[in-house]
Amino acid sequence: MECVSHQEQPPGPEPVALRSVASVDMLRAMADPTRLAILSALMERHDDLPVMSVKELAARLGQPQTKLYRHVRQLEAAGLIRVAATRLVSGIVEQRYQANQRDLTFDGGFLREHADESEAAMRVMLERFRDGFVAAFRDKQLAPGAMPDAEAYRKPTLLLAEARISPRRAGEVWEKLQELQKWLGTLDDEDPDGILVDVLIGYYATPEPDPT
Repeated sequence: MECVSHQEQPPGPEPVALRSVASVDMLRAMADPTRLAILSALMERHDDLPVMSVKELAARLGQPQTKLYRHVRQLEAAGLIRVAATRLVSGIVEQRYQANQRDLTFDGGFLREHADESEAAMRVMLERFRDGFVAAFRDKQLAPGAMPDAEAYRKPTLLLAEARISPRRAGEVWEKLQELQKWLGTLDDEDPDGILVDVLIGYYATPEPDPT
């Protein structure tokens, strides 16, 4: 039986709502599937951001506890998470972590300045979404006809569109995607029975050939 007593932790700065990824250390910290999974767990939307120990994170992610320590330290060193509380468990001080932000945004100019690190981080994020989408796609409970119409929102949906359009129409598409992204960022139902959803929005215009 574990004996648990809480220790006081000096109060740190409150997590911010939105933070820009503005350091190479942040990009490198996010360029690993395990670290991204830890960060995602600590940034999951609730009334308050979760506060979790490495043991709790290991149980949540289905990973060995010993494997996570170095990843947690790297996220902390990059400033993406912090020690929010400590407690004494069977005579051992256990640190509990919290994200330093609710959401992250990426500045295109900074990403281009550090293209290699940015590409590594983006690959991990895209692969995480791919794995989650494929798992949902293979889930028989989410197959067409297997769920009530009222739960159609659970059905995984993927759209890939390619069209040659005028610069004006391309501008309209870009603006609508920006509006959708901003709207998604404001959603916070605080519903204890709500479901966790993942949305990926992507857009790019194919570069024109260099005439030189």
